[in-house]
Amino acid sequence: MKIITVEAGSIAAEVGLRPGDELLEINGRHVLDHIDFRFHEEDSSLSLKVARNGESTIYDIEKDDGEKLGVEFEEMKVLSCGNDCIFCFVDQNPSGLRKQLYFRDGDYRLSFMYGNYTTMTNAGPAILQRIVDQRLSPQYISVHVTDYAVRQRLMGLKKDDRILNKIRFLHDHGIDMHTQIVLCPGINDGSVLERTVDDIYAFRKHIVSLAVVPVGLTDHRFGLAALQKVDREYAHRLLSTVEGWQRRFRNEIKRAFVYPSDEFYLVAEREVPPARSYDGFPQVENGVGLVRTFLEDFRQQSRGFPRQVESRRLTLVTAELPSPIIEGHVHPVLNRIGGLDVRLETVPNVLYGKSVTVAGLLSGKCLYSHLQGKDNGDGILLPPDVLNADGLFLDGETLPRVQERLGVPVMVYDGQWDEVFRWINLIGRNSDSRNLVPPLTPASSLIQNNKT
Repeated sequence: MKIITVEAGSIAAEVGLRPGDELLEINGRHVLDHIDFRFHEEDSSLSLKVARNGESTIYDIEKDDGEKLGVEFEEMKVLSCGNDCIFCFVDQNPSGLRKQLYFRDGDYRLSFMYGNYTTMTNAGPAILQRIVDQRLSPQYISVHVTDYAVRQRLMGLKKDDRILNKIRFLHDHGIDMHTQIVLCPGINDGSVLERTVDDIYAFRKHIVSLAVVPVGLTDHRFGLAALQKVDREYAHRLLSTVEGWQRRFRNEIKRAFVYPSDEFYLVAEREVPPARSYDGFPQVENGVGLVRTFLEDFRQQSRGFPRQVESRRLTLVTAELPSPIIEGHVHPVLNRIGGLDVRLETVPNVLYGKSVTVAGLLSGKCLYSHLQGKDNGDGILLPPDVLNADGLFLDGETLPRVQERLGVPVMVYDGQWDEVFRWINLIGRNSDSRNLVPPLTPASSLIQNNKT
Protein backbone atom coordinates (compact mmCIF):
# COMPACT_ATOMS: atom_id res chain seq x y z
CA MET A 1 0.00 0.00 0.00
CA LYS A 2 1.50 3.29 -1.15
CA ILE A 3 1.53 6.14 1.38
CA ILE A 4 0.36 9.45 -0.11
CA THR A 5 0.35 11.69 2.99
CA VAL A 6 2.00 11.65 6.42
CA GLU A 7 0.37 13.81 9.09
CA ALA A 8 2.70 16.36 10.66
CA GLY A 9 3.58 15.51 14.25
CA SER A 10 2.18 11.99 13.97
CA ILE A 11 3.86 8.74 14.98
CA ALA A 12 4.52 8.02 11.30
CA ALA A 13 6.31 11.37 10.91
CA GLU A 14 8.38 10.79 14.06
CA VAL A 15 9.70 7.43 12.87
CA GLY A 16 10.49 8.84 9.43
CA LEU A 17 7.80 7.49 7.10
CA ARG A 18 7.37 9.52 3.92
CA PRO A 19 4.89 9.92 1.08
CA GLY A 20 5.80 7.41 -1.59
CA ASP A 21 6.80 4.69 0.89
CA GLU A 22 5.07 1.34 0.41
CA LEU A 23 3.76 -0.52 3.43
CA LEU A 24 4.29 -4.25 2.87
CA GLU A 25 3.58 -5.92 6.22
CA ILE A 26 2.39 -5.25 9.76
CA ASN A 27 3.58 -7.70 12.41
CA GLY A 28 4.63 -10.13 9.71
CA ARG A 29 1.28 -10.06 7.88
CA HIS A 30 0.76 -8.72 4.38
CA VAL A 31 -1.36 -5.57 4.28
CA LEU A 32 -3.97 -5.87 1.55
CA ASP A 33 -6.01 -2.67 1.82
CA HIS A 34 -7.29 0.13 4.04
CA ILE A 35 -9.41 -2.18 6.17
CA ASP A 36 -6.48 -4.51 6.74
CA PHE A 37 -4.35 -1.59 7.84
CA ARG A 38 -6.97 -0.15 10.20
CA PHE A 39 -7.52 -3.58 11.73
CA HIS A 40 -3.83 -4.12 12.57
CA GLU A 41 -3.17 -0.44 13.40
CA GLU A 42 -5.17 -0.79 16.61
CA ASP A 43 -2.44 -2.90 18.27
CA SER A 44 -0.07 -1.24 20.75
CA SER A 45 3.06 -2.95 19.38
CA LEU A 46 3.66 -2.72 15.65
CA SER A 47 6.41 -3.92 13.38
CA LEU A 48 6.13 -2.26 9.98
CA LYS A 49 7.93 -3.53 6.91
CA VAL A 50 8.24 -0.58 4.53
CA ALA A 51 9.80 -0.38 1.05
CA ARG A 52 11.55 2.74 -0.22
CA ASN A 53 13.58 2.94 -3.42
CA GLY A 54 13.75 -0.82 -3.66
CA GLU A 55 15.00 -1.37 -0.11
CA SER A 56 12.97 -2.67 2.86
CA THR A 57 13.17 -1.27 6.40
CA ILE A 58 11.58 -2.52 9.62
CA TYR A 59 10.06 0.09 11.94
CA ASP A 60 9.25 -1.12 15.48
CA ILE A 61 6.65 1.09 17.16
CA GLU A 62 5.18 1.14 20.68
CA LYS A 63 2.03 3.20 21.11
CA ASP A 64 -1.30 3.32 22.96
CA ASP A 65 -4.06 0.92 21.90
CA GLY A 66 -6.14 2.52 19.16
CA GLU A 67 -3.72 5.40 18.58
CA LYS A 68 -3.44 6.27 14.89
CA LEU A 69 -0.15 6.26 12.98
CA GLY A 70 -1.09 9.28 10.87
CA VAL A 71 -0.80 8.03 7.29
CA GLU A 72 -3.14 7.99 4.32
CA PHE A 73 -2.90 5.63 1.37
CA GLU A 74 -3.80 5.81 -2.29
CA GLU A 75 -7.28 4.55 -3.13
CA MET A 76 -7.65 0.80 -3.08
CA LYS A 77 -8.55 -1.14 -6.20
CA VAL A 78 -12.23 -2.05 -6.14
CA LEU A 79 -13.24 -5.65 -6.85
CA SER A 80 -15.57 -6.03 -9.83
CA CYS A 81 -18.81 -7.98 -9.84
CA GLY A 82 -18.59 -11.63 -10.89
CA ASN A 83 -22.04 -11.76 -12.48
CA ASP A 84 -23.76 -10.84 -15.71
CA CYS A 85 -27.24 -10.07 -14.41
CA ILE A 86 -29.84 -9.51 -17.13
CA PHE A 87 -31.26 -6.55 -15.15
CA CYS A 88 -27.93 -4.85 -14.32
CA PHE A 89 -28.49 -1.09 -14.24
CA VAL A 90 -24.92 -0.41 -15.34
CA ASP A 91 -25.65 -2.07 -18.71
CA GLN A 92 -28.57 0.33 -19.17
CA ASN A 93 -26.59 3.54 -18.80
CA PRO A 94 -26.63 5.93 -21.76
CA SER A 95 -23.33 6.88 -23.33
CA GLY A 96 -21.37 9.92 -22.23
CA LEU A 97 -21.59 9.51 -18.44
CA ARG A 98 -18.70 9.50 -15.97
CA LYS A 99 -16.38 6.50 -16.31
CA GLN A 100 -17.19 5.22 -12.80
CA LEU A 101 -20.82 4.67 -13.74
CA TYR A 102 -19.89 1.93 -16.19
CA PHE A 103 -18.02 -0.12 -13.59
CA ARG A 104 -19.81 -3.03 -11.93
CA ASP A 105 -18.51 -3.10 -8.38
CA GLY A 106 -18.88 -6.26 -6.32
CA ASP A 107 -16.61 -5.57 -3.37
CA TYR A 108 -17.42 -6.98 0.07
CA ARG A 109 -15.28 -4.24 1.60
CA LEU A 110 -17.49 -1.50 0.12
CA SER A 111 -20.44 -3.46 1.46
CA PHE A 112 -19.03 -3.12 4.97
CA MET A 113 -17.79 0.45 4.54
CA TYR A 114 -20.64 2.07 2.60
CA GLY A 115 -23.54 -0.38 2.50
CA ASN A 116 -23.07 -1.29 -1.17
CA TYR A 117 -24.90 -4.46 -2.14
CA THR A 118 -22.80 -7.33 -3.50
CA THR A 119 -23.80 -10.80 -4.72
CA MET A 120 -20.86 -12.52 -2.95
CA THR A 121 -20.27 -14.54 -6.13
CA ASN A 122 -16.57 -13.66 -6.09
CA ALA A 123 -16.27 -14.32 -2.33
CA GLY A 124 -14.24 -17.50 -1.91
CA PRO A 125 -13.19 -19.16 1.37
CA ALA A 126 -10.38 -16.65 1.99
CA ILE A 127 -12.71 -13.66 1.68
CA LEU A 128 -15.38 -15.25 3.83
CA GLN A 129 -12.80 -16.07 6.51
CA ARG A 130 -11.47 -12.53 6.42
CA ILE A 131 -14.98 -11.12 6.91
CA VAL A 132 -15.29 -13.31 10.00
CA ASP A 133 -11.78 -12.68 11.35
CA GLN A 134 -11.99 -8.90 11.01
CA ARG A 135 -15.69 -8.72 11.92
CA LEU A 136 -16.67 -6.89 8.72
CA SER A 137 -20.27 -6.76 9.86
CA PRO A 138 -22.85 -6.05 8.62
CA GLN A 139 -22.65 -7.25 5.03
CA TYR A 140 -25.20 -6.20 2.40
CA ILE A 141 -25.98 -9.09 0.08
CA SER A 142 -27.99 -9.18 -3.15
CA VAL A 143 -29.55 -12.63 -3.12
CA HIS A 144 -32.24 -12.08 -5.80
CA VAL A 145 -33.19 -15.77 -5.91
CA THR A 146 -32.02 -19.01 -4.32
CA ASP A 147 -33.25 -21.50 -6.97
CA TYR A 148 -30.08 -22.35 -8.92
CA ALA A 149 -31.71 -22.72 -12.34
CA VAL A 150 -33.34 -19.30 -11.99
CA ARG A 151 -30.09 -17.82 -10.64
CA GLN A 152 -28.31 -19.04 -13.78
CA ARG A 153 -30.82 -17.30 -16.00
CA LEU A 154 -31.11 -14.14 -13.91
CA MET A 155 -27.47 -13.62 -12.94
CA GLY A 156 -25.54 -15.28 -15.75
CA LEU A 157 -23.80 -17.76 -13.44
CA LYS A 158 -21.37 -20.17 -15.08
CA LYS A 159 -21.37 -22.45 -12.03
CA ASP A 160 -23.20 -22.80 -8.76
CA ASP A 161 -21.96 -20.06 -6.43
CA ARG A 162 -23.58 -21.77 -3.41
CA ILE A 163 -24.98 -18.55 -2.03
CA LEU A 164 -26.84 -20.24 0.83
CA ASN A 165 -23.65 -21.99 1.98
CA LYS A 166 -21.90 -18.62 2.10
CA ILE A 167 -24.76 -17.05 4.02
CA ARG A 168 -24.76 -20.01 6.42
CA PHE A 169 -21.01 -19.59 7.05
CA LEU A 170 -21.38 -15.89 7.83
CA HIS A 171 -24.49 -16.54 9.91
CA ASP A 172 -22.86 -19.29 11.98
CA HIS A 173 -19.91 -17.01 12.71
CA GLY A 174 -22.10 -14.15 13.92
CA ILE A 175 -21.90 -11.79 10.93
CA ASP A 176 -25.04 -9.67 10.56
CA MET A 177 -26.48 -9.32 7.06
CA HIS A 178 -28.98 -7.18 5.20
CA THR A 179 -30.27 -8.78 2.02
CA GLN A 180 -32.22 -7.72 -1.04
CA ILE A 181 -34.16 -9.16 -3.97
CA VAL A 182 -34.41 -7.21 -7.21
CA LEU A 183 -37.77 -8.47 -8.43
CA CYS A 184 -38.16 -9.19 -12.15
CA PRO A 185 -41.79 -9.99 -13.01
CA GLY A 186 -42.22 -13.45 -14.46
CA ILE A 187 -38.74 -14.64 -13.47
CA ASN A 188 -38.01 -14.60 -9.73
CA ASP A 189 -41.50 -13.92 -8.41
CA GLY A 190 -44.41 -16.21 -7.50
CA SER A 191 -43.45 -19.56 -5.97
CA VAL A 192 -39.78 -18.86 -6.74
CA LEU A 193 -39.94 -15.70 -4.62
CA GLU A 194 -41.70 -17.57 -1.84
CA ARG A 195 -38.92 -20.16 -1.74
CA THR A 196 -36.26 -17.44 -1.71
CA VAL A 197 -37.92 -15.66 1.22
CA ASP A 198 -38.23 -18.91 3.16
CA ASP A 199 -34.57 -19.81 2.46
CA ILE A 200 -33.37 -16.42 3.70
CA TYR A 201 -35.71 -16.43 6.69
CA ALA A 202 -34.03 -19.63 7.87
CA PHE A 203 -31.03 -17.45 8.82
CA ARG A 204 -33.10 -14.80 10.62
CA LYS A 205 -30.85 -14.78 13.67
CA HIS A 206 -28.22 -12.80 11.77
CA ILE A 207 -30.07 -11.76 8.62
CA VAL A 208 -31.53 -8.56 9.96
CA SER A 209 -33.68 -7.61 6.97
CA LEU A 210 -34.74 -8.55 3.46
CA ALA A 211 -35.75 -5.82 0.99
CA VAL A 212 -37.77 -6.48 -2.15
CA VAL A 213 -37.18 -3.80 -4.79
CA PRO A 214 -38.57 -3.58 -8.33
CA VAL A 215 -36.31 -3.98 -11.33
CA GLY A 216 -35.17 -0.66 -12.77
CA LEU A 217 -35.47 -0.35 -16.55
CA THR A 218 -34.21 2.47 -18.76
CA ASP A 219 -34.69 3.28 -22.44
CA HIS A 220 -31.14 2.07 -23.15
CA ARG A 221 -31.64 -1.72 -23.10
CA PHE A 222 -30.38 -2.28 -26.63
CA GLY A 223 -29.55 -5.94 -27.21
CA LEU A 224 -30.49 -6.90 -23.65
CA ALA A 225 -33.02 -9.44 -22.40
CA ALA A 226 -36.68 -8.43 -22.51
CA LEU A 227 -37.92 -7.61 -19.02
CA GLN A 228 -41.31 -6.50 -17.71
CA LYS A 229 -41.82 -3.32 -15.74
CA VAL A 230 -43.70 -3.37 -12.44
CA ASP A 231 -47.12 -1.78 -13.02
CA ARG A 232 -49.90 -0.75 -10.66
CA GLU A 233 -51.73 -4.09 -10.61
CA TYR A 234 -48.51 -6.06 -10.12
CA ALA A 235 -47.44 -3.75 -7.27
CA HIS A 236 -50.82 -4.28 -5.55
CA ARG A 237 -50.47 -8.07 -5.70
CA LEU A 238 -46.86 -8.00 -4.51
CA LEU A 239 -47.72 -5.78 -1.54
CA SER A 240 -50.57 -8.09 -0.52
CA THR A 241 -48.22 -11.07 -0.62
CA VAL A 242 -45.47 -9.36 1.35
CA GLU A 243 -47.90 -8.05 3.95
CA GLY A 244 -49.02 -11.64 4.55
CA TRP A 245 -45.42 -12.67 5.18
CA GLN A 246 -44.92 -9.70 7.48
CA ARG A 247 -47.88 -10.69 9.65
CA ARG A 248 -46.49 -14.21 9.97
CA PHE A 249 -42.96 -13.07 10.78
CA ARG A 250 -44.14 -10.51 13.35
CA ASN A 251 -45.99 -13.26 15.16
CA GLU A 252 -42.86 -15.44 15.15
CA ILE A 253 -39.92 -13.04 15.66
CA LYS A 254 -41.55 -9.68 16.52
CA ARG A 255 -40.32 -7.95 13.38
CA ALA A 256 -41.49 -7.84 9.77
CA PHE A 257 -38.15 -9.16 8.40
CA VAL A 258 -39.13 -8.59 4.74
CA TYR A 259 -39.83 -5.06 3.49
CA PRO A 260 -41.05 -3.87 0.07
CA SER A 261 -39.39 -0.72 -1.21
CA ASP A 262 -41.31 2.55 -1.34
CA GLU A 263 -41.56 2.32 -5.12
CA PHE A 264 -44.12 -0.49 -4.86
CA TYR A 265 -46.40 1.70 -2.74
CA LEU A 266 -46.01 4.71 -5.04
CA VAL A 267 -46.63 2.67 -8.19
CA ALA A 268 -49.65 1.03 -6.55
CA GLU A 269 -50.82 4.49 -5.47
CA ARG A 270 -51.04 3.34 -1.87
CA GLU A 271 -50.03 5.21 1.27
CA VAL A 272 -46.66 4.17 2.65
CA PRO A 273 -46.84 2.39 6.04
CA PRO A 274 -46.36 4.19 9.37
CA ALA A 275 -42.88 4.46 10.86
CA ARG A 276 -43.40 1.58 13.31
CA SER A 277 -43.81 -0.83 10.37
CA TYR A 278 -40.15 -0.45 9.40
CA ASP A 279 -38.59 -1.72 12.65
CA GLY A 280 -36.01 1.03 12.88
CA PHE A 281 -35.57 1.53 9.11
CA PRO A 282 -32.74 -0.97 8.51
CA GLN A 283 -32.81 -0.41 4.73
CA VAL A 284 -33.76 3.23 4.34
CA GLU A 285 -30.74 3.85 2.06
CA ASN A 286 -32.16 1.17 -0.22
CA GLY A 287 -35.41 3.09 -0.65
CA VAL A 288 -37.28 1.16 2.04
CA GLY A 289 -39.07 3.66 4.27
CA LEU A 290 -37.37 6.68 2.73
CA VAL A 291 -40.71 8.36 1.98
CA ARG A 292 -41.94 7.80 5.53
CA THR A 293 -38.74 9.18 7.08
CA PHE A 294 -38.95 12.20 4.77
CA LEU A 295 -42.58 12.88 5.70
CA GLU A 296 -41.94 12.43 9.42
CA ASP A 297 -38.92 14.71 9.26
CA PHE A 298 -40.83 17.30 7.23
CA ARG A 299 -43.69 17.24 9.73
CA GLN A 300 -41.29 17.77 12.63
CA GLN A 301 -39.36 20.57 10.93
CA SER A 302 -42.51 22.29 9.65
CA ARG A 303 -43.42 23.16 13.25
CA GLY A 304 -40.55 25.62 13.20
CA PHE A 305 -41.21 27.09 9.75
CA PRO A 306 -41.42 30.90 9.63
CA ARG A 307 -44.83 32.46 9.17
CA GLN A 308 -43.40 35.06 6.84
CA VAL A 309 -40.38 35.38 4.52
CA GLU A 310 -39.26 38.05 2.11
CA SER A 311 -41.41 37.95 -1.00
CA ARG A 312 -40.00 35.16 -3.16
CA ARG A 313 -41.11 32.91 -6.01
CA LEU A 314 -39.57 29.45 -5.84
CA THR A 315 -39.50 26.50 -8.24
CA LEU A 316 -39.60 23.18 -6.39
CA VAL A 317 -38.31 20.31 -8.54
CA THR A 318 -39.23 16.66 -8.23
CA ALA A 319 -39.64 13.59 -10.47
CA GLU A 320 -42.74 11.70 -11.55
CA LEU A 321 -42.73 8.96 -8.91
CA PRO A 322 -42.51 11.15 -5.78
CA SER A 323 -44.52 14.01 -7.31
CA PRO A 324 -47.85 13.06 -5.62
CA ILE A 325 -46.09 12.93 -2.23
CA ILE A 326 -44.52 16.35 -2.71
CA GLU A 327 -47.72 17.83 -4.12
CA GLY A 328 -49.86 16.45 -1.29
CA HIS A 329 -47.62 17.02 1.74
CA VAL A 330 -44.87 19.57 0.99
CA HIS A 331 -46.15 22.00 -1.63
CA PRO A 332 -49.26 23.21 0.25
CA VAL A 333 -47.37 23.68 3.53
CA LEU A 334 -44.74 25.86 1.88
CA ASN A 335 -47.36 27.94 0.09
CA ARG A 336 -49.05 28.76 3.41
CA ILE A 337 -45.94 30.75 4.40
CA GLY A 338 -46.47 34.46 3.88
CA GLY A 339 -44.47 35.94 1.04
CA LEU A 340 -43.59 32.56 -0.47
CA ASP A 341 -44.98 31.47 -3.83
CA VAL A 342 -43.87 27.91 -4.65
CA ARG A 343 -44.43 26.32 -8.06
CA LEU A 344 -43.97 22.55 -8.33
CA GLU A 345 -42.21 21.24 -11.44
CA THR A 346 -42.28 17.50 -12.19
CA VAL A 347 -39.23 16.94 -14.37
CA PRO A 348 -39.19 13.93 -16.74
CA ASN A 349 -35.99 11.94 -17.13
CA VAL A 350 -34.64 12.57 -20.62
CA LEU A 351 -31.30 10.97 -19.78
CA TYR A 352 -32.53 7.49 -18.87
CA GLY A 353 -36.00 7.65 -20.41
CA LYS A 354 -39.61 8.00 -19.33
CA SER A 355 -39.61 4.67 -17.45
CA VAL A 356 -37.12 6.05 -14.89
CA THR A 357 -39.20 8.15 -12.52
CA VAL A 358 -37.14 8.50 -9.32
CA ALA A 359 -35.80 11.89 -8.30
CA GLY A 360 -32.25 10.76 -7.51
CA LEU A 361 -31.54 9.96 -11.18
CA LEU A 362 -32.35 13.42 -12.52
CA SER A 363 -29.39 14.92 -14.36
CA GLY A 364 -28.29 18.35 -15.50
CA LYS A 365 -29.63 17.47 -18.95
CA CYS A 366 -33.06 16.70 -17.45
CA LEU A 367 -33.14 20.09 -15.73
CA TYR A 368 -32.07 22.01 -18.83
CA SER A 369 -34.57 20.33 -21.12
CA HIS A 370 -37.50 21.06 -18.80
CA LEU A 371 -36.64 24.33 -17.07
CA GLN A 372 -34.56 26.32 -19.55
CA GLY A 373 -36.50 29.27 -20.93
CA LYS A 374 -39.18 29.10 -18.22
CA ASP A 375 -39.88 31.68 -15.54
CA ASN A 376 -38.26 29.86 -12.62
CA GLY A 377 -38.85 32.67 -10.16
CA ASP A 378 -36.11 33.72 -7.76
CA GLY A 379 -34.57 30.26 -7.30
CA ILE A 380 -34.81 26.53 -7.91
CA LEU A 381 -34.79 23.92 -5.12
CA LEU A 382 -33.65 20.45 -6.22
CA PRO A 383 -34.36 17.11 -4.49
CA PRO A 384 -31.65 15.38 -2.45
CA ASP A 385 -29.25 12.80 -3.92
CA VAL A 386 -29.04 14.34 -7.40
CA LEU A 387 -25.36 15.07 -6.73
CA ASN A 388 -22.69 12.55 -5.84
CA ALA A 389 -20.09 13.06 -3.12
CA ASP A 390 -17.94 15.08 -5.51
CA GLY A 391 -20.77 17.50 -6.35
CA LEU A 392 -21.52 16.06 -9.81
CA PHE A 393 -24.78 15.18 -11.49
CA LEU A 394 -24.95 11.81 -13.27
CA ASP A 395 -24.00 13.45 -16.57
CA GLY A 396 -21.03 15.26 -15.02
CA GLU A 397 -22.71 18.65 -14.75
CA THR A 398 -22.06 20.76 -11.65
CA LEU A 399 -24.32 22.97 -9.56
CA PRO A 400 -22.56 26.23 -10.58
CA ARG A 401 -22.93 25.25 -14.25
CA VAL A 402 -26.64 24.50 -13.79
CA GLN A 403 -27.10 27.86 -12.06
CA GLU A 404 -25.34 29.62 -14.90
CA ARG A 405 -27.40 27.99 -17.63
CA LEU A 406 -30.76 28.39 -15.89
CA GLY A 407 -30.02 31.96 -14.84
CA VAL A 408 -31.23 31.72 -11.23
CA PRO A 409 -29.78 30.44 -7.94
CA VAL A 410 -30.11 26.68 -7.47
CA MET A 411 -29.93 24.77 -4.20
CA VAL A 412 -30.00 21.04 -3.46
CA TYR A 413 -32.16 20.22 -0.45
CA ASP A 414 -29.92 18.50 2.13
CA GLY A 415 -32.50 17.64 4.77
CA GLN A 416 -32.41 20.92 6.70
CA TRP A 417 -35.27 23.28 5.97
CA ASP A 418 -33.75 26.05 8.08
CA GLU A 419 -30.94 26.20 5.51
CA VAL A 420 -33.52 26.37 2.73
CA PHE A 421 -35.21 29.37 4.36
CA ARG A 422 -31.86 31.06 4.95
CA TRP A 423 -31.18 30.62 1.24
CA ILE A 424 -34.66 31.87 0.29
CA ASN A 425 -34.11 35.07 2.25
CA LEU A 426 -30.72 35.63 0.59
CA ILE A 427 -31.64 35.14 -3.06
CA GLY A 428 -32.88 38.11 -5.00
CA ARG A 429 -31.23 40.77 -2.83
CA ASN A 430 -28.87 41.97 -5.55
CA SER A 431 -28.44 41.74 -9.28
CA ASP A 432 -26.04 38.80 -9.09
CA SER A 433 -27.67 36.79 -6.33
CA ARG A 434 -26.30 33.56 -7.75
CA ASN A 435 -23.01 34.37 -6.04
CA LEU A 436 -24.80 34.12 -2.68
CA VAL A 437 -25.37 30.41 -3.22
CA PRO A 438 -22.03 28.59 -2.88
CA PRO A 439 -21.49 25.34 -4.75
CA LEU A 440 -21.55 22.20 -2.64
CA THR A 441 -18.23 21.06 -1.22
CA PRO A 442 -19.05 17.52 -0.11
CA ALA A 443 -16.60 15.13 1.45
CA SER A 444 -14.69 13.03 -1.04
CA SER A 445 -15.64 9.37 -1.33
CA LEU A 446 -14.11 6.25 -2.76
CA ILE A 447 -16.95 5.49 -5.12
CA GLN A 448 -20.55 6.54 -5.56
CA ASN A 449 -23.08 3.92 -4.60
CA ASN A 450 -25.06 3.57 -7.83
CA LYS A 451 -28.61 3.15 -6.54
CA THR A 452 -31.50 2.01 -8.70
